[in-house]
Amino acid sequence: MKLLAFIIFLFCGSVSAMAQQTIKEIIGNMPESVIPYINDDQRAELQKFTGEKDTVKIKNVFNGTTSIDTISSNYAKISMSKVADMQLILLPTSDSTQIICAIKTVNSPIKDSSIRFYSTDWQPINSTFGLPENPDTDSLMNMFVQKPDTITEENFTKLRNYIEPVIVYADFKSQNNIITFNLSLPFIPKDKINELKAITKKISFKWNGQFFKKC
Repeated sequence: MKLLAFIIFLFCGSVSAMAQQTIKEIIGNMPESVIPYINDDQRAELQKFTGEKDTVKIKNVFNGTTSIDTISSNYAKISMSKVADMQLILLPTSDSTQIICAIKTVNSPIKDSSIRFYSTDWQPINSTFGLPENPDTDSLMNMFVQKPDTITEENFTKLRNYIEPVIVYADFKSQNNIITFNLSLPFIPKDKINELKAITKKISFKWNGQFFKKC
């Protein structure tokens, strides 16, 4: 019985290990709907050299450049074009599987991010895993602004009115599995930037194996 149990343990461990994928494999299977900047041949070329060079650059279908600027076994940052990038993260779960978190950010003229989740075979997952779910403009504003004691309510209201439209961008820190959301400050007069920074704040969420928890 002990031998049988040991064999079953080894088998289960092997299956679990086989189920684990790397970012390089995930990039190779990435559908065009996720990254329309490159076709199948270009995707294969990108995957081929991923991990062999510090930075991998290829010519994309729009005659621009798509590159992988940062990569590890579970994280990659891809510059899709001059104005857009994507962070890919393989998040471990409590049952030893993985899910893909894809953060796409347009950097110009306003920094704006969208986040989607997928299974490792790129099937969309209809969940935000604890991240904020499409709040209305007022609710979104309230998440990212706070009134310091050093300014009046009148001045606080005037500063809030500069934040229009309300747009948020995200960044992921692979070292600690934390997504941080920041408020974009588009079209702000230069003399108001420091004042606006004083009333805005970042919001961070840490992955715990099941969902993102505010930290």
